[in-house]
Amino acid sequence: MSNHTDIPFLDLVTLHTELEQELTEVFQKALRTGRFIGGPMVEEFEQAFADLCDAKYAVGVSSGTDALRFALMACGVQPGDVVVTVPNTFIATTEAISQAGAFPEFVDVDERTYNMDPAKLQEYLENQCEMDSSGRLISRRSGRPVTALVPVHLYGQTAD
Repeated sequence: MSNHTDIPFLDLVTLHTELEQELTEVFQKALRTGRFIGGPMVEEFEQAFADLCDAKYAVGVSSGTDALRFALMACGVQPGDVVVTVPNTFIATTEAISQAGAFPEFVDVDERTYNMDPAKLQEYLENQCEMDSSGRLISRRSGRPVTALVPVHLYGQTAD
């Protein structure tokens, strides 16, 4: 007989319990009004989120993939650039990189945290990249400029 207790991988029920009433009210309002895209509830959310972030604007988008793509574009990633990320991410990360016209290159993870290994990132930058005459970081693998890093935070741990 086993004396172990199963620990759920990601206990969303517990995470959402304190928000259940508020979420239910918002979902019911959306169902009653038929306003799922845009509209006053989205505008209220965007303004509240902008205020929370002390930002002038916030834009609600349809998915995390779109959010990542727009973030890459806002950071100046151009078609043909390289964006560094980890190989164990959800497909949306590399999909967003591709949708921005860029190319993913991977840096391996720390075996303790499963997040990007800072030592392996340093090794990548020092051994797999070089500076061109204009000061741009260039990937030796592809010959393309390296312009962004998406570290991916997993399992409740932020990447170093």
